[in-house]
Amino acid sequence: MGEQNQNQLHMVKLNMADIPEANIPEGFELRVLKPDENIKWEEICNQAFTWKTNFTVEILEKAGYVEDGVFGIFDGDKIIATGTALCTHNQPDGYGYVHMIAADKNYSGKRLGYEITAAVIRRLRDDGFEKAELNTDDFRLPAIKSYLRLGFIPDLSRDETMRGRWEKIYEIFGWELKEYI
Repeated sequence: MGEQNQNQLHMVKLNMADIPEANIPEGFELRVLKPDENIKWEEICNQAFTWKTNFTVEILEKAGYVEDGVFGIFDGDKIIATGTALCTHNQPDGYGYVHMIAADKNYSGKRLGYEITAAVIRRLRDDGFEKAELNTDDFRLPAIKSYLRLGFIPDLSRDETMRGRWEKIYEIFGWELKEYI
């Protein structure tokens, strides 16, 4: 659905009070990644994204990185979902950033993307952020649906293509684009 070289979709969450408590499926564990689990993180992200990921570049070197901000959902010792809270308080807009949400496709239908995103938002809220933001791609429809269900709304201000792109996404969902900034 998306074209090469276009801006990613930007979404914002303006209310951090409505974040659900964790509801992790039985048999799985939600926790902060341990320092030696970066290879597991890269494996799940390489499955989810179209580029080869590097934990040092994508996480450790990012502004706002905090050790207890990188989450995983585990099935035993296998990471099956991940997400990161970037806590950069010097941003002029005051948003915490939801970064690198990924879930194992073999566990589809278990709401892992939703749950890992909710964990990241709770971490941002606990760090004092009143708003959150993220970027995503048009084709990541299950992720977008999770973000919308968690209270994120589209930001149409990035460029003139945003309204049309969001209208197409909402049409696929059978929804009408009503709330946005």
